Amino acid sequence: MKGKKELLADILFNSNLVNLFKRLPLRNKLLILNYHRIRTNDSPLSTVFDEGVYGVDADEFAKQIKWLKRNTRIMSEKDLLDHNKNGFFVAPNTSAPCVMITFDDGYLDNYTLAYPILKYYEVPAILFVTTQMVHGRQIPWWDVIAYLIKRCAKPFILFDGRQFPLGDQRNEAIAFFLLRMRQEKYEHTKYLLSELSEVCEVALPAPELQDQEILTWKEIREMARNHIAIGAHTHTHRVLSTLSPSAQKEEMILSKLIIEENIGQPVRSISYPIGEPHYITAETSVIAAGSGYSLGFTTNTGVNEWKSIQPYRVKRTARLLEKVSTVSLLTVLPGLFSWDSEANAQIRLMETHPTYADAYYRLGVIHLGQGKVEQAISSFQQAVDSNPDYTEARIKLGISQGFAGRYDDAERNLAYILEKRPSFADIYYYLGIIHASNKQILRAVRDLEKAVMINPAYKDAILKLGVLYCQRQQYNLALSMLERASRLDQPDPDLLALVEAGRIIIAAHGDESSDLVPLFASYVGNSDQIDELVKGFVTHLSISPNLNDIMAIIEKGAFPQDSLESLLLLFQDYRAIFPEYSDIHYMLGILYKKLDQTQDAERCLKESVRLNPNYVKARLNLFNLLKELGRFEEALEHGYALERFNLLYPDLYCGLAETFLGLGRYSEAEEFAKKAVAISPVYQRVHQVFQKIREQKRG
Repeated sequence: MKGKKELLADILFNSNLVNLFKRLPLRNKLLILNYHRIRTNDSPLSTVFDEGVYGVDADEFAKQIKWLKRNTRIMSEKDLLDHNKNGFFVAPNTSAPCVMITFDDGYLDNYTLAYPILKYYEVPAILFVTTQMVHGRQIPWWDVIAYLIKRCAKPFILFDGRQFPLGDQRNEAIAFFLLRMRQEKYEHTKYLLSELSEVCEVALPAPELQDQEILTWKEIREMARNHIAIGAHTHTHRVLSTLSPSAQKEEMILSKLIIEENIGQPVRSISYPIGEPHYITAETSVIAAGSGYSLGFTTNTGVNEWKSIQPYRVKRTARLLEKVSTVSLLTVLPGLFSWDSEANAQIRLMETHPTYADAYYRLGVIHLGQGKVEQAISSFQQAVDSNPDYTEARIKLGISQGFAGRYDDAERNLAYILEKRPSFADIYYYLGIIHASNKQILRAVRDLEKAVMINPAYKDAILKLGVLYCQRQQYNLALSMLERASRLDQPDPDLLALVEAGRIIIAAHGDESSDLVPLFASYVGNSDQIDELVKGFVTHLSISPNLNDIMAIIEKGAFPQDSLESLLLLFQDYRAIFPEYSDIHYMLGILYKKLDQTQDAERCLKESVRLNPNYVKARLNLFNLLKELGRFEEALEHGYALERFNLLYPDLYCGLAETFLGLGRYSEAEEFAKKAVAISPVYQRVHQVFQKIREQKRG
């Protein structure tokens, strides 16, 4: 199913949530994107060479460049050098994310496919050229390895006493030899390609076949005249960690001299081949500086902090460049994709606490961020197995199952929640999404109507209901929904104008007039586009669950304090746009609390509860905040309101016990402590409460 690979990015991008983050962390950072080959649009990828070096097709690359042009500051090589002041890099005076575009190697498609797009959008880039590839008209070693093994007709090959089956296992053989070229010293692999040619009984690629894959100097010179800086990528693309310091220097100097001779311009930058930290050496930076370069670029090493950029270890990333949604998320929330350490932490926690539902839930969220939908489903299922009434886990389980097309499973999990909480508007909303995705439009309408009946201010449900009414050509009802939505926040002039025009048409010609079709198409698209909106509902999730997950990751230390302050500014702006959206006030309350601004936190949480009295998370956080401030009577008001939901939250009842303990009402404290123990007998915090009750009774 399209979009599975990066589920979180799709959710945020398609629901326009990415716009919330445009001013976020990269104001002090520089993101450098590293591309290699661009594919044509017209057919699936088919090549006799290495498939792994290909990235996006030309259409997708154009979408990415267009988005970057509109939403970021795209810097040139000269811009970066100009911001190096006396050995220290200074961030540009802009709130927009700063981005650079780079290409490695020297493939022809960089000129035929990527360059016209860059030129059209007037976007600068750096092209790092492997000079042996261009000057000698020789494809690089990884393409030769792939070519030889793909063309081999033998069932297996023997190499250095090891047997490599081919057939369906060719890719494993290719991967082995690629890794060998990366890791072994040059003197051990200098003849590997000719030896592999012999054992495969396949001739090395013909010169004319190699030639048509590679840029010419004429094409490179043209690009250099049009905002494309030309940098070096060494001469042979040998991995620098496999070479001696003197050989590294030869690679760098020769590459620089050849490029300068052919383009008539100085070469200021070099990118290290396979430039991850373990493929370069401690001497590499010194050698690059001594070879006349001003900048040295690594590969797949992350995002640069302006104040700590090392000129010969500039970080780049080639990850998550498959589509515009992931690229957009990289520019605004790069830390969200650093999941591995957090995943390992949750796995270690599960090993010692195999029934700890929260660990499974968090791991499920991480899997969603990685685009591993089936693994996410498994983790959420384990959380639910450990705690059948874990509402958030069951919601995520249902949503993930719906995204994976397992609609019946999704419906069962969401319906389970309704059995316990029949007035939970969000669940009807999610059921509406699931049913709409499964083309059960009438059921979707009924679910969304139920969500709106329970929560008349549920804007997402109202708007989606309007779209479904459009699809069913119930235009009068659709107008009612759009008009209703327009009253929930600051007036939307376009939406109000559409409603007014629709009312005029219906008054004159009835609600089946053909004039209504183009009118609604201007807002929600034509009938085909409406169908696509319905199909895409599952990725158009409301702000609450996904933004909460993002906040949870931020709260666990994924972002430093200055990023929390940036988030605070962002949500303050968003509150001004949507003052009636309780989730925004809730998130502001969480941020203020994390920043120890308790008065502001209290104010925002109270506003969130006022807007949505059934907002459990907001009320629970407000309850805990008031309890921590020692305002026990006020806390009790919210604690009792939460108790009416019959939540199986041991921390709620433990909190109520602590509140009564603070008021000196020991019998009531003991009563609620017993409720917490009944839910979770091993809950340590409640045993501490019992101890305090006993101590204070004795005192």
